Amino acid sequence: MRITNNMLVNNMINYISNSETRMSTYQRQMATGQKVSVPSDDPVVAARALKLRTDVSEIEQYQTNVKDAQSWTDITESTLGDMGNVIQRARELAVQGANGSNTPDDTQKIALEIGQLKTQLIHLGNTTYAGRYIFSGFSTDKPLLNDDGTFAINVNTYTNPSAPMVNREDIKFETGIGDNININVQGGDLFNIGGNASTVDKAGIAVGNALTFPVTIAAGNQNLHITVDGINDATHNFTITIPAASYANMAALTTAINGQIALVPGMPATPTVSAGAGTGTSGSNMLVFTSATLGNSSSVSIDNNQTTSTAGVALGLTLPVQIKGSSQKSSMIQDFDDFITALNSGNTSAVSGMITKMENDLSNVLRVRADIGARQNRLDLTSNRLDNNDTNFTKLMSDNEDVDMAATIMNLQNEENVYRASLSGGARIIQPSLVDFLK
Repeated sequence: MRITNNMLVNNMINYISNSETRMSTYQRQMATGQKVSVPSDDPVVAARALKLRTDVSEIEQYQTNVKDAQSWTDITESTLGDMGNVIQRARELAVQGANGSNTPDDTQKIALEIGQLKTQLIHLGNTTYAGRYIFSGFSTDKPLLNDDGTFAINVNTYTNPSAPMVNREDIKFETGIGDNININVQGGDLFNIGGNASTVDKAGIAVGNALTFPVTIAAGNQNLHITVDGINDATHNFTITIPAASYANMAALTTAINGQIALVPGMPATPTVSAGAGTGTSGSNMLVFTSATLGNSSSVSIDNNQTTSTAGVALGLTLPVQIKGSSQKSSMIQDFDDFITALNSGNTSAVSGMITKMENDLSNVLRVRADIGARQNRLDLTSNRLDNNDTNFTKLMSDNEDVDMAATIMNLQNEENVYRASLSGGARIIQPSLVDFLK
């Protein structure tokens, strides 16, 4: 095969172009520090880079969540520490006020200081973090306490009698895949010594089978077995019999039921039945049973033990619970009010009794503070784990994407030498001309 000058020139141009392409690749890698600029450069590296970048982004978000959670728990712990100092000071004043040698002027001065301590407690109860009230459950835009120490909000909205009440309004931050941590303290747990932060009427709603009322109950053979708060004793577990009459309206039925409930001896918190006070599918046409107690298991269960029934009362139904809510003073603030009253009246015995109450309040604050401290420790451990993960995944991402700069410089220098040699060789190929042959 005859090698022509045209073939030599074309091959030379192709070789030089390929050399330039390789040199350009190394120049781009040096400029960007990245192995690939588009997925087609290396699909495997590109796919792995997307996964690792996602992992690193998730870790960074979890780190942000942990820092926010730490800030929330830090201000909560600080506030609880201030509360402990206030109550400790009130206890010292109780010891001082219980001294029978105090003059009326002395006790009045102590009462003034107790009043200021009470005000400080209320302000601490309304502490905010980033504009959010830390003790108000989900209602972070509203203060927990009014100026008089009554609860300003209903922090508990209870709809499931079988679920623990204390966990209803936990604010949880996600600090990992499937890893959530509660960062708030509920106002009722703190100010009511583990109770609810509102006086609540636990209203169970008995809904008829057809969800329509009035209910027609067969005369003389309708027994309703009622259990209050799930307690099986004579005062919480009883059966009432509907009198031998048909009740075509809710008012007559509720009057009859309430009349028999009132006859149950020794019931500490008598449940009541009302008509037209419920909410739900049947609107106001409901029988509402209210347990009138405050606690984790507040509920009313109704069992209809009639074999055949034309009544619209659900059989074997554990009734849901509604929070009606009313203004109630925090038990902690009430202790301070009682303390002030005892001081103003000069009741030394009552003042002496406040020592125990202040100790109980202080123990409760310390209990909650210990819980917050445990969560802070967990957040610290989580933060350390996330920092390690961030370092590890960032290194993996760097190993996958970043170029070895020393190797890249060496390869670039080699390609530059090849490019220069190609140009030099090309100059020798192109140099001969027809004139050189004619000489």
